[in-house]
Amino acid sequence: MTSVKKPKGPNGGARPGGGRPKGSKNIYSYKSVQKLEELGFDPIEEMIKLYNKLSENIADSYSKKDGSPTHVTSTLRATQQKIANDLMQYGYKKMPEKLEQEITDRKPVAVKLNFKDDPKDAK
Repeated sequence: MTSVKKPKGPNGGARPGGGRPKGSKNIYSYKSVQKLEELGFDPIEEMIKLYNKLSENIADSYSKKDGSPTHVTSTLRATQQKIANDLMQYGYKKMPEKLEQEITDRKPVAVKLNFKDDPKDAK
């Protein structure tokens, strides 16, 4: 069901064609993107560079020792996982944590009991 906004008057209220167009960015988002472009900074690219650098550091930590993970390696892996999770939002839709559906069209349940009057037939 969609609701239609009705104009209220000349001094305020909803008007046809009024408001910000759907999908347009607010001024703060627009300015932030502009500033990043001016600086030549791409956050996604930098996160990927950091992810790759962490992979190298983890590989180096395994090759320098006897091959067993250390506390530093587990911290690097946790940071690497956080970066991967942050990057996921750019490639995939976020799945809802809980999906609930309410069924409103319930049909009545009818139970029919058939009794036979003759006790000989009730075996």
